[in-house]
Amino acid sequence: MRKLFFDTNFLIDLAKFKIELEEILDFLEEPVEFFVLSSSIEELKKIARNKGKSGNMAKLALKIIKLKKIEILEEKESPDKVFLRIADKNTIIATNDSNLRKKLKSLGIKTIYLRAKKYLEVM
Repeated sequence: MRKLFFDTNFLIDLAKFKIELEEILDFLEEPVEFFVLSSSIEELKKIARNKGKSGNMAKLALKIIKLKKIEILEEKESPDKVFLRIADKNTIIATNDSNLRKKLKSLGIKTIYLRAKKYLEVM
């Protein structure tokens, strides 16, 4: 079974554009386990303290993690550094960060991202 790690920006976009985790499973057509890094949780908590839409979306993303029981991997480094260190052929990284996607692609790591705010794409 492959591991799918969510980046902070992707989690916020899931909340913002009302994309269900089941849509990701259907799109990938393969069994995956969902993970999030503790450093991404900390980023979301920091953003959630903001007033306005970004704070609300971060709060919703945190609720999604809790409700869907997404496993949390304890890491102290920034998410990008961790993804580049731990990713392998059995890992998928869900991120909308184009620079990170390019680095991962050069390593042969599969990524999933949102295109046009609602369409999932795999690279």
